[in-house]
Amino acid sequence: MKTIRIALTLALLSIAGTASLFAQAYKVIDRSDKKAPAWYESAETGYIVASAEAPTMEEARRQCMESVKRQIIQAVAQNIEFSDSHVVKQTTGSGDRVTEFTDQYLAEGSTRAASLPFIKGISFSKVAGSYWEKRSEKKSGRTTYAYAIRYPFPASEHRALVSQFEEQDRAMEDLVRGMEEHIAEISSVEEIDRCITRLRPAVEYFFDKTRREWAESVVANYRKLSTFVTADGRADGRDAYVVSLYLKGKKITTASLPKLASNCASQLKAVTRGEDILITYNSEDCLEDEENSVELTFRLPGKSLRHRFFFQGR
Repeated sequence: MKTIRIALTLALLSIAGTASLFAQAYKVIDRSDKKAPAWYESAETGYIVASAEAPTMEEARRQCMESVKRQIIQAVAQNIEFSDSHVVKQTTGSGDRVTEFTDQYLAEGSTRAASLPFIKGISFSKVAGSYWEKRSEKKSGRTTYAYAIRYPFPASEHRALVSQFEEQDRAMEDLVRGMEEHIAEISSVEEIDRCITRLRPAVEYFFDKTRREWAESVVANYRKLSTFVTADGRADGRDAYVVSLYLKGKKITTASLPKLASNCASQLKAVTRGEDILITYNSEDCLEDEENSVELTFRLPGKSLRHRFFFQGR
C-alpha cells in the first residue's frame, strides 16, 4: 500500500486590502491596549498569529490556541484532514509570503491530532504577545470578544518537528502495512489477540480519517478470523480422541485447552500433543445402545467454538 496522502480541505478566504475577517459594524468598548500591536492580523517569520471572536473572552482565547495547534499540525504534518465546525482566522508567515484562509474542517480527527507529542507541548505560557477587544454590535447590541495571540514557532523548531513526525508517522504506517500482510500467516489462536494489541497504538495515533479507517479495518479483519476457525478430529484408539483447529483450512494451534463435558463418560482430560489436542476419557459407564458423546468448548477471541464427537459405549 503506497503512502497515503490525505488532502487538507481549504476554502481560501478572499480579503480585499487589509480587511479583517471580523470586519463588521461594531464599536470597541474596551481593549487590552490603547491600540492594536503591530503584529495584530499580520504575519512574521518565526511566529504564528491567530485571531478568534467569541461571546466570551475565555472562548475566544481557547479558539486562538486551537488555531495555533492546527497551524502547527498543518506545518509539520502536511496534507492532513481535520474536523471542526467553527471558523477562525489564521495568518501564517514564511518569509515574505502571507497566506490567509478559513479552515473548513470536514472529517473527524482534530481531537486525535491534539494527542501528538509536539501538540501536547503547546501552551499559553509560551505566547509572546496577546491582544483583545470587547466589541458591541451597533445594530443588535450583542457583545463579543476578539482575541489574538502571537506564538513563537522558529524555523529550527519546525524542521525538528517535521523530522520527528515523519519518522513516527512512517513507523506507524509500516506497522499497519506489516500487520495487514501478516494476517495470512497466523499460526495460533493466541496470535490473533497479540496482533490486535500490536495494532492498537496505530489506531490511536492516526488522527486523519483515511488512515485511521485503514488501521481499524485491519483490526476488524483480525477480529473476524475467529469466525473462520473450525475443529476436526479422529478417534485415537479406545477412549481417546485427537482434535485439531483450522483457520481457513490451515492448521493452527492453541495454548488454551477446551472445556470438556459428556453425557456419560468420566475422567475427561485434554492435553496438548504437538499441534493437536488429545482428549482421553473413561467410557465404562456408557451404554452401547445410547448416543454417547463428548463436547469440547474452545474459547476464541470474541466467540466460543464447540465441537462434539461420538463414541461407542461398552
